[in-house]
Parts: sequence; structure tokens; C-alpha cells
Amino acid sequence: MDLLMQGIVLMVIGMATVFSFLMLLVVAMNGSAAYFRKFAHLFPEAVKTPAKKTSATDPVAEIAVALAAIKAKRG
Repeated sequence: MDLLMQGIVLMVIGMATVFSFLMLLVVAMNGSAAYFRKFAHLFPEAVKTPAKKTSATDPVAEIAVALAAIKAKRG
């Protein structure tokens, strides 16, 4: 019976440790979210410019390029 009580005590201590760590993690995440919401103006997002697309509107030209690439790959 003594061994069973030790096991239960260890289980409770382990679960309490995990629970307290998870609660600390939630508090830290909420704190960092509040920080970044407050100081968002200091961290601007990079503006991505769209890459210029080559003007290959002709589907026949696209097929020709694909076939040329396949032929070059196969030898």
C-alpha cells in the first residue's frame, strides 16, 4: 500500500508540474502577443513586390518550351 501511495504522490506532483508549466506558457504567449500588438508599428512587414511574369500568353509557346526542357533532360 505504501508503494501505491508513493506512485500516486509522484503522479500528482508530475501532473501539477506539467500543468504549471503549461499555464506559464499560456501567460508568456499572451504577454508576447500583447507586446507585439502594442509595438506593431516598430515591426513593419516587408512589402513584397510581385515578380514580373514573362509574357508567354501563347499556349503553343509554353508547350514548345516544356517539350524542349523534356528533350534536354532526357538527352
